[in-house]
Amino acid sequence: MVKSLPAFALTILLPLSTYAKNDWSIPCFDGTCSYDSPAGLGSVTIWGTPSAIADITKTAGWTILNCDENALVQDIRLVCTGTAEECNNLYANTGATGKLVRLPENCGGNAFARISRTWVHEDQSLPVELARALRKRDGPTPSVQGLALDTDFGAIDPAQNGNVSLAIEGATVPGAAGDFNVTATNFDKRGLFDFVKNAFEKFDSFDKNLIKELPPIDVDKSFNLLNEQLPCPANGASPAFEASIKADTITKAHAVVTVGMAASGTIVPPKFSEFGVFAGLNADLQGTLSLEGSASVSRSIARNFELHSRFKLFYNAQGTVDSGRIPLFEVGIPGLDFPGILTLGPSFQIQAQAKATLDIDAKIDVTLAYHVEDAKLFFPPLDGNSGGQFQPADSPLKLSVSPSLASKAIVEGHLIPTLQLGITALGGTAKANVFLDLDANAAATLSLDAVAAASTDGTQSTSVNGCIDVASGFDVNAGADASFFDLFDSNTKVNLFTKKFQLFKKCLPGSETKASLTRRVQRRMSRRSAFLAKLDKRASLTCPGVSFENIVSVVDEALPATQIEAL
Repeated sequence: MVKSLPAFALTILLPLSTYAKNDWSIPCFDGTCSYDSPAGLGSVTIWGTPSAIADITKTAGWTILNCDENALVQDIRLVCTGTAEECNNLYANTGATGKLVRLPENCGGNAFARISRTWVHEDQSLPVELARALRKRDGPTPSVQGLALDTDFGAIDPAQNGNVSLAIEGATVPGAAGDFNVTATNFDKRGLFDFVKNAFEKFDSFDKNLIKELPPIDVDKSFNLLNEQLPCPANGASPAFEASIKADTITKAHAVVTVGMAASGTIVPPKFSEFGVFAGLNADLQGTLSLEGSASVSRSIARNFELHSRFKLFYNAQGTVDSGRIPLFEVGIPGLDFPGILTLGPSFQIQAQAKATLDIDAKIDVTLAYHVEDAKLFFPPLDGNSGGQFQPADSPLKLSVSPSLASKAIVEGHLIPTLQLGITALGGTAKANVFLDLDANAAATLSLDAVAAASTDGTQSTSVNGCIDVASGFDVNAGADASFFDLFDSNTKVNLFTKKFQLFKKCLPGSETKASLTRRVQRRMSRRSAFLAKLDKRASLTCPGVSFENIVSVVDEALPATQIEAL
C-alpha cells in the first residue's frame, strides 16, 4: 500500500519491533482501523462510527481488478467475491460516497482514502479464473463496481457519518514505537495531550547505542563563498589597479540523525489537536574559513569615479562584504511517510556565510570545530526536554598581514549545519518546515600597525604593533517557517544552546622579524612607494597593496579546546 522506502533506508532501520495492530485477516467493520508503515517505522489508527469507515480488502469481501499501487488520486475497478453481508458493509447506511476506506497493500500509495464517487463500471470484464469461480457460486455474477478515490479529507461532511479521529506515532530508531497501542477506548481515557507527551518521553529514552549504530552522514568538501574582483580606475598616466576579496571554506561533518513524530486529532474534519516532532543528533563539525583581501581605494575615490557595482558594494556599510547564507551541501535522509495523512521528510544541509571589512592585504584562516553529543529537539517545546552537550574542539588560527600598512579590519565567518523537517499533513491541509540550526561562528577584530624597514644586511625587518581579538560562538536554535494547525507558527522558537568563547586575544609587543623577506621585496616596496607618491593626492590609492607572497605572519597557532575560554 504505502510505497516502500529505498533499500538503503530500510537497511538503517532494521531490525525494528514489529507491530500487531494492523491485522489483514480482520476487516474494518467496527469503526476502528489501523495501518503500520513498512519496516515497522510507525502506525496510524483511525476510529469513528462503523458507517464512517469502510474496507475493500480481500478480507472485507472485495477483489481489486485494477489499481495503481502508487497513486493517491485514481479510479479503480473492483468486484465482490465475498458474501453479500461483507460487501454490503461498503454501502451501509449512507452509501459508499463520502466514507473513508482502507485500501489493500497493492492498491494506492496511501493507507486510507476518501470515496468521492461510486458507479457500476462500464468495463465488466473479469480475469478468466475469477469469472469461472464466480459462475460456480449460487446466484448471478456480481457487477464490477467503480470507485473514485482521493485524499481530499476536507471534502467529507462530518454531518454524514460523524467525525473520524486519528492517532499517529513513528520514529526512525530501532524499536522506538514498538509499544504504540491505540484504540478508541484507551485513547479517550488518556486524552490528547498525554498521547504526544508520552511519545516524547519514549523518544527521550531511546537506546543511545542503537542510535549511534545508524549509518552516518559524512561530508568533506571545499567550497568558495566569495570571489570579488573590484576595479580601481586609472588616474592620469597611472595604470588601473584591482582590489579583491576571496573567501573559501573547507567543511567536514560526521553526523547521525534520528527523527520521530506523534500526532492526534481528526481526519474528518482534517485537524490535528496535538502534534510533536522529535529530532536527535550526534555530530562532529569542522569548518575552516580562509579569507584573503587586498588593499582598496579610499571612499573619496569611490565618489569620484563610475565604478563597478561590486566595487560600490565593497564600500557599502563601512566597506563590508557579506556573502549571505550560501548552501554548500544537502542530502535527504529517511523519514516517516503515511501518504495523504502525514509525511515527515528530513534533510541535512550545510550553509556558510562570510563577512569582512578589509582595508589591507591579509590572509586569515579560522577553524570552527565543535562536538555535539546527544542533542535532542522536541518541537513544539514541551517541558524543557530539548538540549544536549555542545563542546568546542581544537581551533587552529592563522593570520598574516602586509608590511607597511595599518588595519582596522573585521572578519566574521559562519558554518551552519541545519536539519530540516518538512511536514505535510492531511492531504495538504497544513504544511510547515521545522528546522534545527547549529550556527558555529567566529569573528576576528584587528587593530594593527605594521611598519617595514630594511636592515644593513639587506633583509627586511617588520615591526607589528596593535591587537588581535578572535572570539567564536555556537548557537543552536530551532523554529518553524509557517503556522501548523495553530499548534505552532513562525514565532515558535526553541534554544538548545548559546555560548561565546574567547579563542585568541593578544596585543603584539611591537617587534617581530621576518628574515625571509629579501632585497627583492625591499626594492618592490620602494618602487611601490615611489609610484604612489606620483599619484594625484586626492586619490589616496592603496590598491592593491603588497602582494600576498610578502605578507607577514603575526599569528599561527593551534588553540586546544581545553584552553578555549567561555565568555
